[in-house]
Amino acid sequence: MGKRSRRRHPSEGAPDAERSLLDEIADGRLDDHLTAVAEAVHARQHLLHTVRSANALATLCPGDRVRINDAVSPRYLIGMQGTVVGVDDRAATIRLARPVGRFHSGQVRCPPLALEKLTAASS
Repeated sequence: MGKRSRRRHPSEGAPDAERSLLDEIADGRLDDHLTAVAEAVHARQHLLHTVRSANALATLCPGDRVRINDAVSPRYLIGMQGTVVGVDDRAATIRLARPVGRFHSGQVRCPPLALEKLTAASS
């Protein structure tokens, strides 16, 4: 048995409609439409990211305590805690307890999905 036949097929364990689409792609029946499929997938992923970002941003208010998660760059900010001092339509500005790295003012503008809101017990 070759490697190819031992690989898990992409549609294994998927619901029927998903399985059917994945089977058609894997079997080459949609080869003429792969670019359109890829563009549709990319557009959908972008939309979902935008919605998740907007929802996360809507939960943040000045004064909230937050922790920077691993979805941030530069990486040395991961785990740092701060207080939200501003929110605009795309990001939140947080004030860290002390300046770090290139953030001499101690303020960092972060995408909302890079922040975890802290409860009083987890601060």
